[in-house]
Amino acid sequence: MILYIITPLLILSTLVAVNHLKSNSEVVSKSQNEAIWFVLQLTKEYSEFIYQLQNYQFGKSNHNEMMIQYEILWSRYNTIIDNSMIIHLDHFNGALDKINSHFEMLQLQEPRLLNLPSTHETQALLQRFRADYEELIVFLNYKFRLASGDLEERIRAISEVETVIRYLLLTTLLMGALMAYLLLRESQSHHALAMKDSLTGINNRLWLNQKLRDLEQTNTSFHFYLIDLDGFKRINDTMGHHAGDELLVEVARRLSKLRCKHYCAARMGGDEFAVIELCQPTGNNNSCITEQLTEIFSKPAMFAGSFHSISASIGVSQFPKEAKSVSQVLKQADFAMYEVKQQGKDGLLHYRTLSSLPDNQRVIS
Repeated sequence: MILYIITPLLILSTLVAVNHLKSNSEVVSKSQNEAIWFVLQLTKEYSEFIYQLQNYQFGKSNHNEMMIQYEILWSRYNTIIDNSMIIHLDHFNGALDKINSHFEMLQLQEPRLLNLPSTHETQALLQRFRADYEELIVFLNYKFRLASGDLEERIRAISEVETVIRYLLLTTLLMGALMAYLLLRESQSHHALAMKDSLTGINNRLWLNQKLRDLEQTNTSFHFYLIDLDGFKRINDTMGHHAGDELLVEVARRLSKLRCKHYCAARMGGDEFAVIELCQPTGNNNSCITEQLTEIFSKPAMFAGSFHSISASIGVSQFPKEAKSVSQVLKQADFAMYEVKQQGKDGLLHYRTLSSLPDNQRVIS
């Protein structure tokens, strides 16, 4: 959000700077003062230095080229301040002091320019010089307004600075668009990764919780299947965790290929999986995947280099017919799954609340 706010402001600031510079060039072009020529040369060299520093930041020029332009700018400042032939600057109160203060700032930044440790440091310097350059331009344009004359060289110098600013505008546009695109892609990628299980590639518990909350808010009817693999700890202990991972990947693959249009599968963690099956809008609450779940766990699975028989304990609950909230859905499915474990594992049981019984009594069917 910050990027989307800053980028248009940068574009608008650059456009304002271009228009401001152009309007001032019309005033400066009428000047016949000797000092104006030197000042224009100074601003030209300053803009060239900023341009070289920006090129260095993006790898379009080397450090020596950038420092050569710095030395040229340094020399231009020195010429204006120490050249006895420039006498007209004395007629403008505070002009020499102001130019000298900018020169001192430039000299103070020389050690940082000589040893640029990072791109971040280059960007900080670039912003500092841009701010100083814009301040200097505003001051000089205010100070050196004359009413007559037509100096072609000064007009050309202003035009060159304007061209540089237009390049900066184009660069700002491209960088803004690129950064916005990269941020969008990165945000989407991070969101997708956060919602996927890194081992199996199917949805994870975070995604499942969000999905259940959405279904609860819209009061959408669904069956919830809580699946716990039988004997998974024994597989890890006897065949190794790699074999256990292979089994988890295979189970996830099978769950993602159930023959049902309105369902989704997720891994809750460890050896627990979950399946959400949306009930049909017609009001038909019959499940189309109950038999399929039983079938996929009756087939041997390949792990640890050979086929092995597998089984799972599955507890089922339904919202909102039986459970009135997500927490009740999870509790009921977990209770039903636990009952399967207690009755010898390898089965599917549906939790049902009998309205004729107290709330603390439950029947498995």
